[in-house]
Amino acid sequence: MKPASFATAFLPPAFGLLPFCLLLGAGAAMAAPPPVPHLPDLVERILPGVVNISSVTVLTRPIFGMDEFLHFWGLPQERRQTQTSLGTGFIIDKDGFVITNGHVVEHASEVSVTLLDKRVLRAKIIGKDQKTDLALLQLRDKERKVPEGLVPVPLGNSDAVRIAETVFAVGNPFGLQHTVTTGIISAKNRTIGQGPFDNFLQTDASINPGNSGGPLFNLSGEVVGINTVIYSRTGQSGGLGFAIPINEAKRLLPDLKRYGRVPRPWLGILGERITPPMAQYYDLPVTQGVLVYNLVNDGPADRAGLRQGDILISIGETEVIEPFDIERALAKHRPTENVTAKVRRGRRTLDVKLRLEELPRLDTVPKGIL
Repeated sequence: MKPASFATAFLPPAFGLLPFCLLLGAGAAMAAPPPVPHLPDLVERILPGVVNISSVTVLTRPIFGMDEFLHFWGLPQERRQTQTSLGTGFIIDKDGFVITNGHVVEHASEVSVTLLDKRVLRAKIIGKDQKTDLALLQLRDKERKVPEGLVPVPLGNSDAVRIAETVFAVGNPFGLQHTVTTGIISAKNRTIGQGPFDNFLQTDASINPGNSGGPLFNLSGEVVGINTVIYSRTGQSGGLGFAIPINEAKRLLPDLKRYGRVPRPWLGILGERITPPMAQYYDLPVTQGVLVYNLVNDGPADRAGLRQGDILISIGETEVIEPFDIERALAKHRPTENVTAKVRRGRRTLDVKLRLEELPRLDTVPKGIL
């Protein structure tokens, strides 16, 4: 069996674009449970709140080998290339706010939304969070006002979802608008290596490229998840789909509305999980924790006095075993807060007080910095 790997896509391969997150591997589709009697009435009620999203990215590429000719005739020396991709979202209130996946609108120059009644509206990107793959849009009509007749869908409580509970997904698979599929919650709290905040709901409801950002509903018609990742050898539904719990999105909504991003603190370190072989080889005083092997000059950790070779044991009340634990621990705090880190330095255990700061833009920070 080939090892699992990641890819992305929201359109069929013929379109040449692949941004719906796919986890490639083996997996046989499971039979969906029989529909419940009231499901058609329920779907009819919530369907207007689900929208199809089309994002257009305009790329400018240089034309090589024709510089003198183009310059002589005063023609542009670059050409514009347009790429279009499809996804799904859902309306959350009467102000026209729409939740979707971040990768649906990544690098988008224009975003349009198609409602169930075939109205096509422009959408403004209000905020994005790369670490959780969430985006918040807002709909506007031609007069730049909130459109009339919007039908928000209710947001549920993903913590209350139970394994084997019946759910249904609504989306735009392969461009087929407002497709409904049913299944169950196969598992909760799934970690699949997508990032530090992995906490997915797993479902066998059929999810395909184009379902990205679409809602996963319970049988009360409440959104409990945001369909984001599928597990498949072929790039199509293999019976394993993963959705971001809606409680995660609700927690981040105020920041996305206010700042257009999620302000997160950082330490400014590069760290590595300590394994028993590493502890034995380097004669380390502990067998678990995160070894600090580099620091960002004048970063929060550097100013607090952390050193190369220190071992982080905990941050606040959260035990630290691997680098992702550091990001999860910091996510409980706001930038500018003070937090105490427990550090092992040689044979001594120290309490180091840290003054947190906001993580700089991800494109300005080397990969792996915590």
